[in-house]
Amino acid sequence: MKNPSKLAKEFMENGKITSFPIIDAHAHMGANYGTYMSMATADEMVEMMDRENVEMVFCSPHSALFDPGMKNKELEDAMAKYPDRFRGYYSFNPNYCNDYLKNIEDVLNIKGYIGFKFLPTYHRYPLDGENYRDVLEFANRNSLVVLIHTWGNNDPHNAPRHIEKAAEKYQNIRFIMGHSSPGELDFAIKVAKEHENVYLDLCDIHRHSGIIDKMVENVGADRVLFGTDIPWYDPNYCLGSILFSHISDEDKYKIIYGNAKEIADRY
Repeated sequence: MKNPSKLAKEFMENGKITSFPIIDAHAHMGANYGTYMSMATADEMVEMMDRENVEMVFCSPHSALFDPGMKNKELEDAMAKYPDRFRGYYSFNPNYCNDYLKNIEDVLNIKGYIGFKFLPTYHRYPLDGENYRDVLEFANRNSLVVLIHTWGNNDPHNAPRHIEKAAEKYQNIRFIMGHSSPGELDFAIKVAKEHENVYLDLCDIHRHSGIIDKMVENVGADRVLFGTDIPWYDPNYCLGSILFSHISDEDKYKIIYGNAKEIADRY
């Protein structure tokens, strides 16, 4: 059967979506040890964004995630240079929580920040551990976003059950389940369905067959976010799973742009 989507037809004819831009809610930046990145710098990313009609990315650089000395400087430089193109997640390493808490007010004082990025599994520290408490309480008081990687398979540091508990306790935070826990997808969907402050993230999991239809059918399009892991994936590769899904073009708009735009406009 021919795909009836006008957006899919538009993409095939023009090589990109032209009706509205894209916002990528799960992006990175910079060099990564042992890996070649074809577009590592902010300048290179903006060049690609212009080419593929990406209005904005929500970003956490590799340096911020893995270098406690660097912290979030690379991101803050990018947000200052391109204030309309980058929104930032303040990457927080709980193993150095006192150092990171010293600068936590930067999230409110530096233009571009929308919240925090946690990597409990990478940092080998559980989401419900004491070292996350102060930052979660801060995010809750200020109604911020928290993006947290979720993998599932009973991860002892972070799985959908951890998000479920956090979402119940901190109801002013918008939790984004990074990668939507491919190891426990059904439970991740259940958590998002039952908690209005939880979003599903398509980053990396977009390549699973039928994933878009399943998420929208169970949770609705309002809390599904387009994410690509730029520069690990090209946005065009990730767009296909949405454009050629069986959801309406109105729901595709929400996932590709509208939901993230609503978040960006709050900060």
